[in-house]
Amino acid sequence: MQEKRVSFRQRLEYALFQGMVWLLDHSPSWLRRLEAKALGGVLKMGSPRHARLVARNLELAFPAAGKRWRSALEKAVYRHFSRVFIELAHAVACRDRRFILERTQIIHLEILERVLEKKRGVIVFSAHFGNWEWIPPILSARLGKEICSIARPMDNALIEKRVRAFREALGSRIIYKRGSLRTILKRLENNEIVLLMIDQNTVPREGVFVEFFGRKATAVTSVSQLHLKRGIPAVPLFLHYEGRQIVLEVLPEVQYGGDGDAPEAVGRLTQQLTSLIEAQVRRFPEQWFWFHDRWKTRPQGEKR
Repeated sequence: MQEKRVSFRQRLEYALFQGMVWLLDHSPSWLRRLEAKALGGVLKMGSPRHARLVARNLELAFPAAGKRWRSALEKAVYRHFSRVFIELAHAVACRDRRFILERTQIIHLEILERVLEKKRGVIVFSAHFGNWEWIPPILSARLGKEICSIARPMDNALIEKRVRAFREALGSRIIYKRGSLRTILKRLENNEIVLLMIDQNTVPREGVFVEFFGRKATAVTSVSQLHLKRGIPAVPLFLHYEGRQIVLEVLPEVQYGGDGDAPEAVGRLTQQLTSLIEAQVRRFPEQWFWFHDRWKTRPQGEKR
């Protein structure tokens, strides 16, 4: 298959990306902290559309909170993701996970170890929360296994190639989302770990409507389908920051109490999983990716 032609804009974006990575690789830690602080303001001023989206999402999620509280939370969101962005760029430059692992605490890893003893593979699911990119390298280092991550390729093929090499160097095997089911099932048959993010908007044909912060939102059913129809164990886990410490918390294996063959089972289990995500976001609201248009898809007949 012929590769797509790389545009001038993509080459320029890649050059800027490379320059930023080089700069961060040669910056001392105290300077990276200053750069992260400055980046928050740049991101907000540089993308008014995303600034409006963050403010709107916070208002939808916390309508009873005062405007001053939401404004403070919005600033905390930008601070958090600015630090995450700088941290990721530094990691891309050095390809070294030690500076992450030495700051990491894992809670209840034994849950995942027990599930792997069943020899049926395991789906671990999470959200765009804390810094989800650290989940594969942390799990890979502790369990001695590659983590298969389901992802969508980036729009810029040059950056995608560099980021994919970085992810795989740290213990993640990338599986692109389109046409991935057969590959996922094969990995699970080999008792491997497959990581999915299930907290973003999707079109109705690919998901179901659930309640998220008291409002209807679409959610993918991949985890529910694999668990109910094929009996694949599913384990939720979430990564968050407490100061400089990185905490990866493994929650109990998913158990569905109803009839798994009932027509409504997939929707009910997807709601159960979404409620777990909402509980985590409420704990650390500044660490969830509010830049995403989570409530974009509406039920038929409802105005956007």
